[in-house]
Amino acid sequence: MTMSGGNQYVADLAWVVGCKQGEFSHYPATNLIESDMDVSQFWVPDINERLAALVMNPEPLENAVRACKSHFLGSYFETLFSFAIRHLSCFNILCEHVQVMDKDKKTVGEIDMLVETPAGECIQFEVAIKFYLERTDLYPHHWIGPNKNDSLKKKVDRARRHQLQILGTEDGKHLLRSVTNDTTFQAKLLIFGRLYLALSSPEKVISFCENSHFGGWVRVSQVDLLLPFFSYYIHLNKPHWLTVSNSSRDLCFFEAQCMNEWRKSFQEDVRPKHIVLFRELEGRMSCHFVFIVPDSW
Repeated sequence: MTMSGGNQYVADLAWVVGCKQGEFSHYPATNLIESDMDVSQFWVPDINERLAALVMNPEPLENAVRACKSHFLGSYFETLFSFAIRHLSCFNILCEHVQVMDKDKKTVGEIDMLVETPAGECIQFEVAIKFYLERTDLYPHHWIGPNKNDSLKKKVDRARRHQLQILGTEDGKHLLRSVTNDTTFQAKLLIFGRLYLALSSPEKVISFCENSHFGGWVRVSQVDLLLPFFSYYIHLNKPHWLTVSNSSRDLCFFEAQCMNEWRKSFQEDVRPKHIVLFRELEGRMSCHFVFIVPDSW
C-alpha cells in the first residue's frame, strides 16, 4: 500500500508554522513544547495560499534545504524555520547564527536569530527541535531524549541561564548596536518538537489513540499492546521526523513479526526506532508517532 502526492519539505514547513496540510491534516498542528511567544500572530494572512503555491512549485524551498550542507535534523529544522520567518512572516530578519565574541576574540555564544517586528521591537529567538520520551521515574528530568543524553529540563535551564542572557552582556550589546543602533531587545525561547507518552498498558494505548497531541513510546517486548489498534506503519529516517507527507511511501503491515525483527535489530543497534503507526477508522487513516525502544532502555 502506498501514499501518493505532495512534498516532504512543504509538509515539514507547514508543521513548523502550525498549519495543517494534506491527507493527514488531522494530526496535531501543535508543534511547540516550550514557547515564550505566540509566533503565529506574525504569520502572513495568506500563509495557506503561499504553502499551496510551494506544493505546486517547491523549488525555492528545495534550494534552501539544498544550500544547507549539514544533514542533521537540527540543521534541517533551522533551515525550515529560517525559510518560514523570511517568507511566511512579517518579521524582518536582522541576523542569523551570529557568533558573539569577547574582546579576546573568544566565543561567548551564538545568536540563532535576531528579528524586528512591524512595531520596531527587536526579538532574539533561541530555537531548537527536540523529541522527548516520558520517564516518570526520572522526575524532574522526566522528559528525556531517545538516546537518554538530554532532557527537556536540562535544555530549558541551559537556554535560560546562557543563550538567552548573551545579548545582555557587554559583548552582546555591542552586537545589538551594530545591527539596531540600540540595546533594547526581548529574548524568546522556542522549542519545537513532540512529547511521547509511555504506552505501558492497554488503557494507556487506548487513551493515546484518542489523543493526537502526543506521540508514544513502548519497549519492544510490549509492541503487542499496539497490535489490536494499528494496521500499518512507516519507519521514519532523519531528518524527516516532523511529519508524514503525502509523497509516495511504502506502508508496511504492522504485525507480530515486527516485534521479532525489531528485537533482533536491537542486538546490533540499540538506538530507538521512530515510526508512524496508522489505524483505519470510518474509511480514513489516522497516524500516530511512536518510538520503539530496547527493553533495556
